[in-house]
Amino acid sequence: MLAEAFRQALRLLLAHKLRAALTLFGLVWGTASVILLLAWGRGVHAMMEESFFRMGKNVLQAWPGRIGEEFTPAVDRRELWFTVEDMERVRELARLPERVGAEQRAYLPLVHGERALNVEVRGTEPAAMEIRGVPVARGRALGPADVEHRRRVLVLGAKRREELLGAEGDVGSWVRVDGTPFRVVGVLERVGTQLGRDGDEIDDQAWIPLSTFHTLWPADFTSDLLVNTIVMRMRDRRLIDETEREVRGILAGRLGVSADDEEAILLWSPMRTLETIPLERMNAINFILAAATLLVGGIGVLNMMLESVHERRQEIGVRLAVGARRRDVVAQFFLETLALVGIGGIAGAAIGVGLCLAMGSLSVPDLVPVPVLRGDSIAIALGVMSAVGVVAGVVPAWRAARVDPALTLRQE
Repeated sequence: MLAEAFRQALRLLLAHKLRAALTLFGLVWGTASVILLLAWGRGVHAMMEESFFRMGKNVLQAWPGRIGEEFTPAVDRRELWFTVEDMERVRELARLPERVGAEQRAYLPLVHGERALNVEVRGTEPAAMEIRGVPVARGRALGPADVEHRRRVLVLGAKRREELLGAEGDVGSWVRVDGTPFRVVGVLERVGTQLGRDGDEIDDQAWIPLSTFHTLWPADFTSDLLVNTIVMRMRDRRLIDETEREVRGILAGRLGVSADDEEAILLWSPMRTLETIPLERMNAINFILAAATLLVGGIGVLNMMLESVHERRQEIGVRLAVGARRRDVVAQFFLETLALVGIGGIAGAAIGVGLCLAMGSLSVPDLVPVPVLRGDSIAIALGVMSAVGVVAGVVPAWRAARVDPALTLRQE
């Protein structure tokens, strides 16, 4: 019966070529769309997550603000600042952050030969570099000895190295930072576009030891060793709320402000931004649109099978007259419908997988999301296709079973 159902499905397609082509197009494109859009939605999520996490994975950053209006009169809203001691206190007391570091930054002129650029220079330390997680392409990273001895060494971002040092300069070159000579000891790997950042992109930055920054460019209003940012890596991104409460509580005690004053201590993580982007809703809409295309194709199959039942009434009547059971007739037309849908679905699945692989071969990951093809995407597409086939096959099979053999033969 399966072989016969498949042969009848092919005859039906050949007998009505134009209508069959339009119907199969709906099935093929619908199935391919389900696979492609599901994989593409996952690819968009992965691309955005990677772009945000290029500033550091599971990063939480803290900046000093000013006391909020709810906690003090407007005239007393003093500006706040963080110190190295504040960072050390968080590192000592906080249990949820995995790593804690500090950064201080300023825009300073960098000169190499005849080239001069205004660059974001960050005073940092090994812990902060580890949190950022950017590999060193050549040379070495800043080490504890560099911070301890206030060495005048420099690590350049990939783009800044090209613009400042040119083709001839690399690790070992000397650069004047605001007039002070620094030796380039490392070049970072290219990071690429960052959707979330707290300054220039990492490729455009220059990193020096934090202690060296404090020695050469101290604050002009206090003798404290200031830091712009306390940067942390969370142990678990699901604990972001708890981590924020813990860090804010420690820093509030250090600064003498209320732990509920969110204007005094500013906390930000790229995960917060990701939460505001309705990626799951977008994926659901894409799935609905693709499934609707499959439904249109299913309606085309339904019409084809209903006309097939009408054209084959004599055949059905003869089969019933010579002893065929009605359930055999129902099974025959039901299987024919499934065969039609199966032809379109299998072709659509092959096209959908091919499109995913073709898009994945493009070398522009920052512009075109790479579809994340998984087995469940194909399973969902084939499942929706099977459901459409079942729905489209019920009515023709039921109509075929209601044929009266005596009346059909007498009319013929």
